[in-house]
Amino acid sequence: VARIDVHGLHYLGSERVLRTAGLEVGQDLFRVDFARARQRLLLEPRIAAVHFSRMWPRGIEINVEERTAVLLVQHGVPWELDSAGVLLPPLADGVEADAPLVVGPNFDRWPAGSRVRTTDVARALAWVRALSDRDLQLGGQLSEVDVTDARCTGLTLMSGTRVLSSAWPPGRRTLSALRVVLADLRQRGTQAQEVDMRFEAQIIVRPVSPTPGGVGAGSS
Repeated sequence: VARIDVHGLHYLGSERVLRTAGLEVGQDLFRVDFARARQRLLLEPRIAAVHFSRMWPRGIEINVEERTAVLLVQHGVPWELDSAGVLLPPLADGVEADAPLVVGPNFDRWPAGSRVRTTDVARALAWVRALSDRDLQLGGQLSEVDVTDARCTGLTLMSGTRVLSSAWPPGRRTLSALRVVLADLRQRGTQAQEVDMRFEAQIIVRPVSPTPGGVGAGSS
């Protein structure tokens, strides 16, 4: 083997991938066990899929599909979940993905690489998918998903506003109305303490309480 190219990496380093796969330049190309290398790589929680191909005359190409974090979870320190509910350990100490935190589930008993299929995790992932819809563009505003209460879900936005809704995401029409309300609040310069959308055909806005001697925010 004279050359090894690794493609598709965003978070992992090529050195780590090669070390995990047990591959290095100088090996006998015809004795490389690709099936074993693939199996070793798929034991890495952050790798979802991997494909090998040979490059003429003495090269190997590795195409890696990494898992992308969509939620942060508490596991002593923040760990991550991908869109399939697979639990990912942090890449390095103190390094966290730019993703909302899910509050409620306990993940301490789950080892890295586990696919968590509990109802509360499914709810949190459903909310992330719904708010990340391209037409809504609400995913980037989300800071926290609280699924502690089985009857409703609490969303905390980057602005500090808390949104109360049904346990599972409502239809696009309701979420579109939420987007309109939030945009109207921003345009007015009004900060909402809470937005309640648990009631059919209603979105109730509770403005931030006025500070003593200050001017209170208006409602929408």
